[in-house]
Amino acid sequence: MTEFLEAANTSPSGGSAAASTTLAEELLVLVQAVEGVHSVYPAQPLWQSIAGAALAAVTGETLPLIGLAGTADTLAVKVRIGVDASRPAPAVTREAAAAIRRHLLPRAAVVEISVVKLGS
Repeated sequence: MTEFLEAANTSPSGGSAAASTTLAEELLVLVQAVEGVHSVYPAQPLWQSIAGAALAAVTGETLPLIGLAGTADTLAVKVRIGVDASRPAPAVTREAAAAIRRHLLPRAAVVEISVVKLGS
């Protein structure tokens, strides 16, 4: 699901890699706190990121669980989650996307959340 939010007074992307890492960690905590989310998977599936996986294996870094890409106007957020049976997956996805958008206000955001596993 991709939802676009146009916010007033958006700020340019700017920021450093450390700021992006901190933001990704903040968003990860938000997503994990949503009732019904039982797992968060790497934002880029392994088969789509062979080079990234190879680099991660060599450097010991893990693949990011929250994908962030920004322009001067908009921040794109990509998340892949597992959802348990306690709530319908669309409701969990909408709630997680809304939490991310609220956290990023007043910046415009495109939030893409994919459910990649159902059940625990």
